[in-house]
Amino acid sequence: MMNDVALCSMKTKIYLIIFTVLVSCKSNHNQPFTNEVRIDSIMGKLLFPAGKNVLTGGDGAISIVIDKKKSLWLWGDSYVGESTGEMRESTIPSIFGNVFVLLDGDSARTIYGGLPEQPLPVIVSEQVNGRHAVYWPHHGFLKNGILHLFVANIVFGGAGMWDFYCRAVVYCRLSYPDFTLIDRQELAAYPVNNVAYGFGLHEYHGHYYFYGSQFNRTSSTLHAGRARLTDNKLQNWEYFDGTEWTLDPSKTQPLSGIDIPISSQFSIIRYKKKFILLNQERGIGTNDIYTFVADNPVGPWYNRKKIYSTPEPVRDRNLFAYNAMAHPQYDKDGMLLVSYCLNMHKPTHQVADYRPRFIRVPYRLIMN
Repeated sequence: MMNDVALCSMKTKIYLIIFTVLVSCKSNHNQPFTNEVRIDSIMGKLLFPAGKNVLTGGDGAISIVIDKKKSLWLWGDSYVGESTGEMRESTIPSIFGNVFVLLDGDSARTIYGGLPEQPLPVIVSEQVNGRHAVYWPHHGFLKNGILHLFVANIVFGGAGMWDFYCRAVVYCRLSYPDFTLIDRQELAAYPVNNVAYGFGLHEYHGHYYFYGSQFNRTSSTLHAGRARLTDNKLQNWEYFDGTEWTLDPSKTQPLSGIDIPISSQFSIIRYKKKFILLNQERGIGTNDIYTFVADNPVGPWYNRKKIYSTPEPVRDRNLFAYNAMAHPQYDKDGMLLVSYCLNMHKPTHQVADYRPRFIRVPYRLIMN
């Protein structure tokens, strides 16, 4: 049983600031498209409320629909403690791995393991060859009282910011609403094809589709898999080889039509019988967020649009933006809620430097 802490309710005045952004009006052409994308200043206040034993900073910002009112937000490395203002106290504990926030309307409940003075991830990893290891969350879904969640088993190798590697991709099942771990299973595909599956989870024609990036020194491509939910567990795993589905993960091929590097996090959602890929170009210093459209779950993908360019790293060179995600359960006025993460090259105590930003993007901008 996990330690549930901090039920915090916040009510705020809703306001949106119109922001001018460059987007592409035609596929493969970037032209100015003004007064279309709007900054959303409300979601961050809901997810990071004032109070004690609450989430004060984190990245990931991955959301899973629970019901019409609730969504479960998944965070990677996080700070949990007392939130009092714009500065983070140096004594606030950090959690490496995974933290959940259950957002029910305008009430946020921060969920983690351990004790408030010694917080732990919800899902704890054992050490790997004597080295510290964690589970970073991917995406998932809730069905029949079970949270199906993909995570990456990350192993740290040194003191540097980038001294880590992904050892495995793991499929976990947790009971809801107490988030007790039922079981976990390492995906047999990852050692074979190096695809970090577990994003864009959705059900379509009897299968649950999932996607991942395959990263090497020269490229980062999008790959697809699918499985059936049998006896409340994903089984009968298949992989797309560019033409058809196969049981052999080594035969996976990149999905066609995508000409930018796929990030380690991305979203694939359904909209009006179409599929939308939302992806921030992979790499530090790559501020552009793109969308693509497809007629079926595996493409080919078309209608590339640059919908936004994150301004924070331009204004402050100590910041970098990454891993944009879509949250269609919060659609409003024909606009899609999108988040992107912020982080620092050199740590600061400014709470805003390690919190995601949110924007709203008109669907017509994506689809036209």
